[in-house]
Amino acid sequence: MKMIRSACLKSARLCRPRVVPIVRRDCRAMSVAAGDSNARSQPESPAGNRWQMLPFVGHGQNARHRMWINRFLAEKKAQSNSPAPTGPVSSPGPPKSMHDSYLEQHLLFKSDPDLREEYLNPWGGIRVGKVLEDLDAMAGSVGYLHCEAGEGSSIPTIVTASLDRIDMLRSIPIDEDIRLSGHVTYTGTSSMEVSCWLETLPNGVLQDGHPPTSVGPLAARKRIPGKPILAAKFTMVARDPTTGRAAQVTRLQVETPEEERLFKLGEAAKARKMQERKSDLRIQPPSFEEMSLIHSLYKEYIQYLDPTFNKDAPESVVWMKDTIQQNLVVCMPQSRNIHGNVFGGHLLRSAFELAFATGQIFTNTHKITFVALDDISFTQPVHVGNLLHLTSQVVYSAGSESRSFQVKVRADVEDPSKSLRRTTNTFHFTFACHESVKVRRVLPRSYDESMRYIEGKRKKERWMHVAQHNISIFPELARSQDTKDSQARGQ
Repeated sequence: MKMIRSACLKSARLCRPRVVPIVRRDCRAMSVAAGDSNARSQPESPAGNRWQMLPFVGHGQNARHRMWINRFLAEKKAQSNSPAPTGPVSSPGPPKSMHDSYLEQHLLFKSDPDLREEYLNPWGGIRVGKVLEDLDAMAGSVGYLHCEAGEGSSIPTIVTASLDRIDMLRSIPIDEDIRLSGHVTYTGTSSMEVSCWLETLPNGVLQDGHPPTSVGPLAARKRIPGKPILAAKFTMVARDPTTGRAAQVTRLQVETPEEERLFKLGEAAKARKMQERKSDLRIQPPSFEEMSLIHSLYKEYIQYLDPTFNKDAPESVVWMKDTIQQNLVVCMPQSRNIHGNVFGGHLLRSAFELAFATGQIFTNTHKITFVALDDISFTQPVHVGNLLHLTSQVVYSAGSESRSFQVKVRADVEDPSKSLRRTTNTFHFTFACHESVKVRRVLPRSYDESMRYIEGKRKKERWMHVAQHNISIFPELARSQDTKDSQARGQ
């Protein structure tokens, strides 16, 4: 019995969350039990202390976890022996190349069964929401790499301003190790475009002796391109941690024709985004063609609503209001970033998984695939303890032969102690169905819903144009797309 009791106690000790001392900016050591919901103290306001306690779970192996932990420990080590800054951040250092900010992280789905289990979905595939979470962590880490100016220099706070685009090019293989990479491809005054991508490894497995994480020009030169899986573009902005105002980012030095191509595409994308904001439906009315479409929709749906017509809606049509799904999430400290706020990747994953569930209910099948995520902006910070209200709705589906549809998710954050609720994000996801599934049409029945319908239609129409810029990080795909466009213009 004593041997059994001893073995049980040993097993219990091994299963406890790992406790790691975390040193804060004021150099006071604190022991944080990862995952403990009964935390001994609440994190301070981000404005009052830049570096917060970051939870560290001993068995956590996902890429997002490793990147944020590495980022935090590096910053802690660099700043623990220096006084807290009282003035603005240091001026940016000399220009950097794109490869200076290169970062790659490997997801060992084949080599590491425990990691694969973390990412597994109910249908035997990869849980896309967790990969999207990793993308946000990757973009933040790349932004910090680019803005580091050397030992003894203070750096700005890097936050995600917007996720410009994500395009899924093929399904994520569950039986291969894959590589998540990224680097800066364009810089403005206080903002930068970060391109991230997911690709297979040449032999489907990480070679012995290759580190799971690699950084810098040498790693970029050693990279052997694999099959493209996913491409993403983020806009990161720099903020002075003391004043909260915009801070300058390190300028980008273009060294090759390929880098010049990527830089010009980033510059054009920034100009296009500014132009598109001017035609936002919250600012400008719909175009003449769109108003004609709204009237046509009205003439159709009034037949199903007005009893004088005595006409029922066909089974191929579903009312937009009947596609609404909702979720309420309590923001936990385990989901915070190094600045004490809930990191954007957590919001992204939560929104995606609600949108995915909404699409499944809409199509009556789980055979739907993620295609793209359109431009989203992070307008409000989300603090630990806030309530996150997520509302999703299918806003556009043409039905008939079309197999794709648009799902919009609005994220509202609420502080229950202040009865304050505000919108922090709006997400637009594109999904597609298996060819054996017939996708129904979505029909609005009010002016407000008609505006959502038009917005969803616009997202689909600009889909391929924006996707072309997004996949530009893969030169072979970009050249192939340029050839197709040239041939199409010649016809």
